[in-house]
Amino acid sequence: SLWAYINVRARRLDGQLGAFRCWSRPDTQSGWTSGIGLYGVETLTWYRLVAFSNKPVYTLSRRGLEISAPVQHSADGSVVEVRLRSGDKRYEIAIASQTYNALVSWVESGPPRVRA
Repeated sequence: SLWAYINVRARRLDGQLGAFRCWSRPDTQSGWTSGIGLYGVETLTWYRLVAFSNKPVYTLSRRGLEISAPVQHSADGSVVEVRLRSGDKRYEIAIASQTYNALVSWVESGPPRVRA
């Protein structure tokens, strides 16, 4: 059934190494969409939690990825909003505060850049 497919897809994504639950939106005027972020070696990808497609909604390069300071989203501070920018691509995500720390560490620990 369709529901079974969507459930298996979400579990497969969520079970991958580097996966984290989050919400995303393209700008401050748009509504939040639940999804799963996935750290790769060189990219951060974001998938809708409920979707038919196995393709990510967006992919951002680790090199040059800028992350804003966190803004408290929940009353207890457990969820924060951050802005992501990679070139001309901009998104906002809401993530657990521990996930924010992991995201910043992932970006900062990227491989050194080769200078031409």
